[in-house]
Amino acid sequence: MHNTTLVGDPVPHAIALNGISKRYGPVTALHPTDLSVERGEFLTLLGPSGSGKTTLLNLIAGATGPTTGTILFDASDITRMPPRERGIGMVFQNYALMPHMSVFDNVAYPLRVRHQPAKAIRAKVTEALERVGLRGFENRKPRQLSGGQQQRVGIARCIVYSPAIIMMDEPLGALDKNLREQMQGEIKRLHKDLGTTLIYVTHDQEEALNMSDRICLMNMGQVAQLGTPDELYFQPRSRFVAEFIGESNLIAGRVISGSRMGISEGISIEAGQVSQVRD
Repeated sequence: MHNTTLVGDPVPHAIALNGISKRYGPVTALHPTDLSVERGEFLTLLGPSGSGKTTLLNLIAGATGPTTGTILFDASDITRMPPRERGIGMVFQNYALMPHMSVFDNVAYPLRVRHQPAKAIRAKVTEALERVGLRGFENRKPRQLSGGQQQRVGIARCIVYSPAIIMMDEPLGALDKNLREQMQGEIKRLHKDLGTTLIYVTHDQEEALNMSDRICLMNMGQVAQLGTPDELYFQPRSRFVAEFIGESNLIAGRVISGSRMGISEGISIEAGQVSQVRD
């Protein structure tokens, strides 16, 4: 599918975090971190609860300020820029829809606060609802929709004003397994269609492996490993990564020949050695 954008869309940003950290009093939520996100990339922040992934998301979005470090969008320092000026769209787990408003009005809200003309609002809302498969639902209220449909409204509201960056904070956590898998495919399709930079937060390893261009696996406020799904699965750099990604058998032992960096073909293992063996 060719990447397309709405008329007047900003070019997706490349993001660079340099020594970014966050402390709350004596507690370090995020240790100094360097991270680059490529323009148009689907990057997933993956990790257990308390690993620092949501803290990192909030720092990029501007919901909280860093203790140290800088945040760059296309080489421009936006570390102290207010969230509303960063060109970021957010999709939340709880949908955050306004129950008294129709689907149309929920999706149109970001355009109205930007004082766009009524004709442009109608055209953009119609196109956004078309993209998420909700044409014909304009007059319904959120309570008249299923969980999956409500999440689609949340996504439509996010993409309607064409943000350069889309951030999703565990958006499928409240859905059942079948609907979650369906929405994974739809989000991935939207990303390819829009060509925007997308940062996605989840604690679900299967979700991350299925959807991501790259995965940033976090643990205890630090990046444990950054790479493609295949790299994290087949070449884990630590015991934590090997145990968190996929299913592993841990066998005590010692390497007697072969590569010392990760698991590779041709490695020789003496009985009783340490290795990660994929099922």
